[in-house]
Amino acid sequence: MRIEDRVDQGISTFYAELLRIKEMIEFSKRHLPMLALIDEIFKGTNSADRILGATETIKKLGKPWASVMVTTHDFELCQLAENSETQKRKTYNYHFEEYYEDNQIRFDYKIKKDRCKTTNAKYLLKMVGVLD
Repeated sequence: MRIEDRVDQGISTFYAELLRIKEMIEFSKRHLPMLALIDEIFKGTNSADRILGATETIKKLGKPWASVMVTTHDFELCQLAENSETQKRKTYNYHFEEYYEDNQIRFDYKIKKDRCKTTNAKYLLKMVGVLD
């Protein structure tokens, strides 16, 4: 969380994310209880590389002594849960849902099981005038 690029040091957002993930993987090798929280994993790169990198990261961190929580807007990553029966650790999806009231988007901030089935970008694009 709170990954920042450092242009003056030649570190892009993506590379900064990789360095932080590397720290987590190295810590996991110590076999100590750990909680890894990753917000919008690999947001600093294209979608194909993001899916590949996130999938491999989740596999590497999926140890019995580690609890890993990853936020993403990539529906493709939700497929990890569908295929997790064959992995060493079960993966679960949870999501928040939006609803609309008085021409405004709202959230109840209640965690719901499984992956999100809705999208809201089109509504928000219309709301701010980008989309007619």
